[in-house]
Amino acid sequence: MNSRKNAIEQTIKYALLALCVFVLYILQGTPGFLQIAGVRPVLIIPFCINLAMLEDDGYSLIIYVIAGLLMELSAGRIVGMYTIPLIIACVICTILVKFVFQANYRNTVALSFACTFAILMLDFFFSYILPGHKRVFAVFIKTVFLSSCYSVVFSILYYKIISAIQNRFKKFDAR
Repeated sequence: MNSRKNAIEQTIKYALLALCVFVLYILQGTPGFLQIAGVRPVLIIPFCINLAMLEDDGYSLIIYVIAGLLMELSAGRIVGMYTIPLIIACVICTILVKFVFQANYRNTVALSFACTFAILMLDFFFSYILPGHKRVFAVFIKTVFLSSCYSVVFSILYYKIISAIQNRFKKFDAR
């Protein structure tokens, strides 16, 4: 009976986390929402990085795939353009937090910025540099650097939300 209750609580926890990703997808896709001087934040990547830092279950991978597919849907990219780098970044963050770093606010901001910057840089490379666009430096500053900086602002909020969800649905260890 107790294992059934734990399974139900874990299902509810991951359903709440998936709901958070859907809400962030809707907010991120809303035209003009949180836009400052033409710079828009990417809300989903820092959320997934925070989830990777705080949650080490394999079930989180499902949320990363959902998040990546939703980002591709909103950006009009081919399947895998955001999903694969997001999964790789989340797995690397999970390993780093498990063996090198602690999951705290400072590391959350640093890893969120690094991963967001890397994923946006990869998208910028394939969208602007390879097709041969001219004067890409201004576009780089706006779409990659400033967007990464603006996106990281929400990392501490995500850290608190994910921590609150985890605290509510703690696993019961009956050893």
